[in-house]
Amino acid sequence: MKINEYTANALERVHVFMGMAFADLTPEQLWYRPATEANSMAWVGWHLTRGLDRRVSDMDGGGQTWVEGRWYEKFGLPANPTDYGVGHTSEQVDTIRPSDAGLILGYYDDVYRRTLEFLASPAADDHDRALEGSGNTLAEEMVGMATGNLQHVGQVGYIRGLIEGRRWYPR
Repeated sequence: MKINEYTANALERVHVFMGMAFADLTPEQLWYRPATEANSMAWVGWHLTRGLDRRVSDMDGGGQTWVEGRWYEKFGLPANPTDYGVGHTSEQVDTIRPSDAGLILGYYDDVYRRTLEFLASPAADDHDRALEGSGNTLAEEMVGMATGNLQHVGQVGYIRGLIEGRRWYPR
């Protein structure tokens, strides 16, 4: 199995987990922060998607879905393509307050589809190609996609479990 196939497989699992973790949440649950400086489910889902969007745009050479799809308007945030949450203050975390989980999942689904299209393309086989944005190779960015997204969707599930006082993943 090639690394782009592995990455697509990992992201397919993330896609399933995103749908499960964000299903039927109230706005208050989306915005809940388990501690003063902790992140909310809304913020983690947004950050996961912004990071994936940044990576795939570096890989395929296109603009970010955040800007081109005008998702920033739907979130009521600036179009800044360099803001994907790294280093956010507590106040900035609080600015990610979608009215429902559908907004996060809609943006995520757009980026996810684009990512799978790229990973299935011949360009995704050039694993040693250095990317302009990060300076990493394509393979290194694919590893970051898989590990970062799996980590963050797990965080979302954990926060949901805290809110509901139960395990979030059904047997």
